[in-house]
Amino acid sequence: MKSKKWHDIEEALGVVWNFLDRKQKDGGKLHEILSHGISDRVTEDLAVHGLIHVEGDDIKLTKEGEELGRDVTRRHRLAERLLADVIEVKGEDVDKTACEIEHIISSDVADSICTLLGHPKACPHGSRIPEGKCCREAEARIESIVVPLTKMSVGDRTAVSYIITADHPHLHKLLSLGLVPGTDITLHQKSPSYIIKAGETQIALDSEVAGHIYVRKR
Repeated sequence: MKSKKWHDIEEALGVVWNFLDRKQKDGGKLHEILSHGISDRVTEDLAVHGLIHVEGDDIKLTKEGEELGRDVTRRHRLAERLLADVIEVKGEDVDKTACEIEHIISSDVADSICTLLGHPKACPHGSRIPEGKCCREAEARIESIVVPLTKMSVGDRTAVSYIITADHPHLHKLLSLGLVPGTDITLHQKSPSYIIKAGETQIALDSEVAGHIYVRKR
């Protein structure tokens, strides 16, 4: 079992990785987040373990720190997807519980969760999920229960798990039409365009848009 100190180190690495991944450069702000959000010694602990380089207010990840920060972020966001899409946990409990799970599961277990969920690209909050080995190799070690709409067959009834909007105006329009996670849909047609029925509404989709809608098999 990991110690409380190592939990804090993993939490801090996740914060640093996300801060730098978003191209933020305010080192003073990052120091403040780490000190107030985790502990006033965690920056020193990261440096002692060779996970970061600190020069004044500037914080940079070492190679080991980059790999671990990326991994803990991946574990957290996959845990969020599992909780939201499969276990159907709601609201603030998703992030709170994911924070606990990320320290328990291994990278191999994270890959199994990723495969189970169809290699999702984003967490429930829209942040990207770092790609894993399972994504790159596309190994179907476990049959996915959450898949793109394009993987379904005509006549299948399913439910929307999540939509990767990717700043696509059509996808945002779908959300405004009520096509949100949990919506029951039936696939009526795949060619020349996708036709789905949600309640009493029929919606036509091109293949690109359909590929961004992830559904849960029934």
